[in-house]
Amino acid sequence: MRLICSVVVALAGLAVAGCGPAMEGESPRAAGAWRQLPDPPLAPRDHAVVVGVGERMLVVGGWEFLCPPDADCSAPDSPRFADGAVYDPAADSWTATAPAPFGLVREEYATASIGETAWLLTGCQDGRSVCDAHPRLLSYDLDADRWTDHGAVPGKKAYRHLVAVGRHLLAYSGSDEHGERPDAHFDPRTSTWSELPDDPLPGTFDRYVVPVGDQQLVLAASSAAALERGQDAGKLVARFDLDAGRWTRLPDAPGEGYQLLPSDRGPLLNGHFIGAPGWLLDPDTWTWSELPEGAGEGHDLNGVLDGDRAVYDIPNSVGQMASGNRLLIYDSQKQGFLTIPALPEREDVYDDSSTALGRDLFVYGGQRWTVGAQGSASDGELVGDAWLWTAPGD
Repeated sequence: MRLICSVVVALAGLAVAGCGPAMEGESPRAAGAWRQLPDPPLAPRDHAVVVGVGERMLVVGGWEFLCPPDADCSAPDSPRFADGAVYDPAADSWTATAPAPFGLVREEYATASIGETAWLLTGCQDGRSVCDAHPRLLSYDLDADRWTDHGAVPGKKAYRHLVAVGRHLLAYSGSDEHGERPDAHFDPRTSTWSELPDDPLPGTFDRYVVPVGDQQLVLAASSAAALERGQDAGKLVARFDLDAGRWTRLPDAPGEGYQLLPSDRGPLLNGHFIGAPGWLLDPDTWTWSELPEGAGEGHDLNGVLDGDRAVYDIPNSVGQMASGNRLLIYDSQKQGFLTIPALPEREDVYDDSSTALGRDLFVYGGQRWTVGAQGSASDGELVGDAWLWTAPGD
């Protein structure tokens, strides 16, 4: 393996020197290849928050939480990191940011971007060992290098996800199992909240929302009553029109499925190891079709690659998943599947943070442990490098 080294000086910001390995036989920016990015100006950490914003990447927060693989560890009481940095692919360099209002750690489905602004929904605050505070909405303007705390999401405390719908945001409840929690709509132009009308579905859990265009969203959720009866929970589906302010019940998904993902061809329900790779909901006819064969059996979908964007949903470790299992992506343009190649330099790293940077896959941080002679983890270290997988084009 050879080394690719570079020294990049940003015209307005931080000078960063980077030296990292390129995969043997690959150009450092070749489509379908991994490359190591210049080192971020951050201390090594795990559970950092990562948000793709336009053509740049925000990395902020995280903590020093070392825990051996498969061990049961208590979350640390030490303060979380509040510092951050922005990576600019055009300059191949990093710039340090103003610190967040308080320390942050990664939370599932809790980030979005609109224009050049990153949005974070967080129940984590300094002084708490777990992320169970009333969720607050933060924003970071990359051009102005400015954080804004928009306060707590109105209504009862609930575990919420965040999604951008056009120029607006929706902070929606992940479950109705412990009572209805109205989904909260936020207008960044006026900094005001409003409640969506109650959806037409019965009590549900595993609720997922994706946008369809700028004024519609689709909700897919599993039936709590069916689960209580010992039946397949299935996915119940409804559509909300922001202009009309009205819900419409849609046909139930044809399979049990799990999370809903956006795609250029319409909302995609991940089959999640259950009988089929997944199903697409046509936004013109609101009918379902099964994804094509070719994914292979026993494989989850870990993302969708579209014409000018992607979404990646990779649990715990990109390196471990790509090396020991299979990172399977649906290509909506070619209507087929592709596999993200292994990243041997990080196959023993976990608790990393990953997300889409345009169509590419960005990975940062994590931890690794040395395995002793008896097979037990003996020494852990935090990881601070960053990698980018360049998605293939047409």
